[in-house]
Amino acid sequence: MHLPMTANVKKSIFIKGELSVEEDLTVEGRVEGKIELKDHNLWISPHGTVKAEIHAKSVIIAGDVVGSIFASELVEIRLSGSAQGNIQCPRVSLVDGAKFTGRIDTERTADLTAGPGLPKAQSAKMGQGPS
Repeated sequence: MHLPMTANVKKSIFIKGELSVEEDLTVEGRVEGKIELKDHNLWISPHGTVKAEIHAKSVIIAGDVVGSIFASELVEIRLSGSAQGNIQCPRVSLVDGAKFTGRIDTERTADLTAGPGLPKAQSAKMGQGPS
């Protein structure tokens, strides 16, 4: 699927610092710091490397990510993808064979419509044996 409004960090580009984009973003190069996409999607290609705190609508990881991910809709880690850090998102998809180390929290803390008495967050620690 080709999106008409997509920013691209090409393979040869390295960005260090805060990256704020008001459209979908594809990372084929390296980004370190913070990525802020608000209501947009982040695609990390198989060659992409991100060491950052990520805020986006959806994050699809086919490359390597180290850092916390905050997504309002979905985080997906594909077979070629690897993520290390905490994920806070209502929906998380880990393809069989994908690499993940960290904590997943599916509670939507930004959702102010949730009242008292609702079930607590579902969380899982991946990559660890039974307690």
